[in-house]
Amino acid sequence: MPDLSAFLPGLLLLVTAVVLVWFTFGTQRNIRRGNRLLSWLQDGLPELGPRTTLRWLGSSVAELQIVAPRHPYREALVMVVLEPRDLGAVWALSRSRGRRDFMVLRLSLVRAPRVRADLVQPAAWTASDRRPDEPEPRLRESWTDAAGRAVDVSHDGDGDMAALRSHWDRLSSLSGGAWRLSIRPTVPHLEIHLLPPDADATSARKLLREVSALAKAVAAP
Repeated sequence: MPDLSAFLPGLLLLVTAVVLVWFTFGTQRNIRRGNRLLSWLQDGLPELGPRTTLRWLGSSVAELQIVAPRHPYREALVMVVLEPRDLGAVWALSRSRGRRDFMVLRLSLVRAPRVRADLVQPAAWTASDRRPDEPEPRLRESWTDAAGRAVDVSHDGDGDMAALRSHWDRLSSLSGGAWRLSIRPTVPHLEIHLLPPDADATSARKLLREVSALAKAVAAP
């Protein structure tokens, strides 16, 4: 029987080479993907504020901080969160569990909302996210949105849920689909998770204009 230990150094060298090659190409692909999404977003960011600072957090997250955000925003942050394509095993596992490239908008408003509501697509990667300081909702219900996807809804019963449903459907149609829409009296007052759309099918300006319409509606006295 051959001594397998003689093959171990070569096998380890091969595995290391594969990991390094995957990491290099995965990182490059993520940066290209991120830059395409950032370029698409650039047209709409003036809807949030006149200037933006950009920083990359590793190769999977690009953070856009809005400087001097427009009314009704006190603070505005946009994050482009990419699949971990640079880590093969992690990427395969997370993708099998539903992770995709997505965008996060975290918005603090000049006037805090008086209502609390959470709309979530149950199959979304971020569906289980929950802040530890959040109280249990008084009401729960399920919807089917305009695209035929299930939406789990929890709320305190004080908001205009028909209006929120319309905003959800418009956000979904202007993006690749909505994953989450959270409204709360504490900061960030508004958090939205969206899949990126086909850049040729819609504009970031229309999407972020709808986000501003939602923000003004929930911040109204």
